[in-house]
Amino acid sequence: MTAREVKEKYALDADARQLLIVECTEGSNALARYYIKNDSGWWLLHRCRAYIGKNGPGKASEGDAKTPFGPLRALRAFGIKPDPGCRLQYIDVTPGTIACDSPGRWYNRIVKPSEYRPLMDSPADEPAGEKMWQLSPEYDYGLETDYNKECVYPLGSAIFIHCKGAKTWTGGCVALDKRVMRQILRTADTGLRIYIL
Repeated sequence: MTAREVKEKYALDADARQLLIVECTEGSNALARYYIKNDSGWWLLHRCRAYIGKNGPGKASEGDAKTPFGPLRALRAFGIKPDPGCRLQYIDVTPGTIACDSPGRWYNRIVKPSEYRPLMDSPADEPAGEKMWQLSPEYDYGLETDYNKECVYPLGSAIFIHCKGAKTWTGGCVALDKRVMRQILRTADTGLRIYIL
């Protein structure tokens, strides 16, 4: 699919109100465009360079450092920083917040100690994964996507749209300029559609 075809497809979707197209270019580089739908069609609000997985696009399994192709939806917003005025549910990333990448009941989920500790029989039951509160500026602001929504191990986990950091690649997510990420969080709702091509 081309970017034009994606725009045409979602123009016909009455529930689609925002659109983030991430066009992979070369290696871990991409171009991101964020649109808002108005009466005359898609209005381009932001255009910026983006970073994708270290090994490019084409995600197949956990740990392959690739970004998935195709359509995604945003589930919730999150951040280490305070909620910038989100229309989606906002998860405050605090100490203990984990993006679980290990097999088990929490795989491919953002979980907080208040969720997993009451269900632990022993310390070995604690979910393993990214300690999100330690990853600033990347997780200052972000969006949780529905990639691998059935949470099947090892198809891949924690595919987020988040802020850029010092690296020019990600572990499989899409990284955007912080100002763009904040604007997306302020304007996106359940009508946001994401397409990686």
